[in-house]
Amino acid sequence: MTWDELLSSDPDVLIALPCGFDLARTRSEMHWLTRRGGWNRLTSVRNRNAFLCDGNQFMNRPGPRLVESLQIFAEMLHPDLFEPKLEHIGWERL
Repeated sequence: MTWDELLSSDPDVLIALPCGFDLARTRSEMHWLTRRGGWNRLTSVRNRNAFLCDGNQFMNRPGPRLVESLQIFAEMLHPDLFEPKLEHIGWERL
């Protein structure tokens, strides 16, 4: 997806989960997006629905972590229904 495509799609939720990046590395690399023109106009950013995930540990591997990955998505997308048990371990709000 290009930057212009992202801006024009204006997502309600944005989740960054790069392959091979843990949560700290994802956080440290976010400046490549957050400093770009239009970032603060995105609906997901304005509504605090932009999230970082530990793609390396949870999202980009097959196996037993699949259930925890589902839990992370549930916690981010439905905080009213799911207690944030994996917040700051597998995900955080940007």
